[in-house]
Amino acid sequence: MPTRQALPASRLRARISTVLRLSAAIATLMLLNGCAALAVSLAGAGAGAGLAHQMNGTASRTFSEPFNKVDAAVRIASKRMYLQVDEVASMDGGQVTKARVSNLSVSVELEPLSPNLTRVNVVARKDLLRVDAATAQEIVAQIERSLSAVELADANDAANAARAGKVDNAKYIRDEPVSTRKGSAVSKKKTPI
Repeated sequence: MPTRQALPASRLRARISTVLRLSAAIATLMLLNGCAALAVSLAGAGAGAGLAHQMNGTASRTFSEPFNKVDAAVRIASKRMYLQVDEVASMDGGQVTKARVSNLSVSVELEPLSPNLTRVNVVARKDLLRVDAATAQEIVAQIERSLSAVELADANDAANAARAGKVDNAKYIRDEPVSTRKGSAVSKKKTPI
């Protein structure tokens, strides 16, 4: 029968330390058993932020635009992406749009922070535990793209109204220097924007 050699003291301490750490981790996981809030607080601030984002799959963006413009952009983006809107509900100071696409349920929350500042939070869920963060981020990107279209349409409407004389032109007129002859003094002419 071969004789068994004893491990050096340093390797023995390393193995005992590894076994203790592994046991502590397993015991912690068994005690937490789904308690994400405690797991995040134990993970630390840096890791916690990434873990929380991954766990709830929320894509957020704050736009420096009024609530009604961002809401219009959400509607345009929903049509562009063929989201089936199930419900648009008011919540504390904002609104939630619930929609479906393929095997995902999508929730778009709009929260006005000030008259010209609106926060958008998007969550795309596959089921109770799984989220699709990439789809949520793409929905926010499409809302941003649609917001540009809303702004362009508003600018065109304002310019057309100013040309037709239907609104106070002072709001849409700027002073633009125009020279009449080479070497002559510059005069100012009022032109529509």
